[in-house]
Amino acid sequence: MALKRRNTDNLSVLLDRARHYCSLTEQCEDAVRQKLVTWGATPTESDQVTATLYNEGYIDDIRYAKAYCESKILHQHWGRQKVLYQLRLKHLPRRAVDAGMAAVSDDDYRATLATVAEKKRQELCSRIDDPLLLRKKLMAFLASRGFTVDEIKQVITNNNEEL
Repeated sequence: MALKRRNTDNLSVLLDRARHYCSLTEQCEDAVRQKLVTWGATPTESDQVTATLYNEGYIDDIRYAKAYCESKILHQHWGRQKVLYQLRLKHLPRRAVDAGMAAVSDDDYRATLATVAEKKRQELCSRIDDPLLLRKKLMAFLASRGFTVDEIKQVITNNNEEL
């Protein structure tokens, strides 16, 4: 009898901690499960807590994916490829990832890419005189940010940059 009560108390404590964790910032199921493991939850307790959080609206995959995409693309200036890769690591369903990627308009995305490209180009121009090396370094930087080669070439062409 005491063991059953202890398990119920532990589940209640884990649920309260998880609710607080999810109320601070938007979280996905994967992050909550990892946090539950660090708090010492068993797999059964983890399943129960995440099911309750879904039912109560603390966890929502689509809402999380939208917030994540907007944050990473618009504020941290990542490209869609890098964001997509990171979302896949979080084991989100495909429909949530698609909804998140659609949350950022193409115009906002292109504006972000153009801003990042121009800022980096100006930084590189102050150090590099060779136009081919400049173009190579700019493309490598933008590719590391998660932008595709086609997107990079398009922004360079659209801005009439002599690279």
